[in-house]
Amino acid sequence: GLDIHGRIYINEQGINAQYSGPSKHSFAYVEWLKEDDRFLDILVQTSPAFNGHAFPKLKLRYKPSLVQVSNMFMYLHVCPCIFV
Repeated sequence: GLDIHGRIYINEQGINAQYSGPSKHSFAYVEWLKEDDRFLDILVQTSPAFNGHAFPKLKLRYKPSLVQVSNMFMYLHVCPCIFV
């Protein structure tokens, strides 16, 4: 398996994921994800990590809302971010 740790939240609105792992494993996950036509245009942002994993384990859970409301503005965060 891949050495990936992080948080993946899913619901009817979409997916919000942040994860970390060695570059080789992180990019392998992105390639695997894009094999599914539903994720061909998914936005992936990368940031280097220098101190190992940013998360203690991999957690997948249903979250009732991926949209945050703050000061009358709505923020929709539905992109996986890689910390490699």
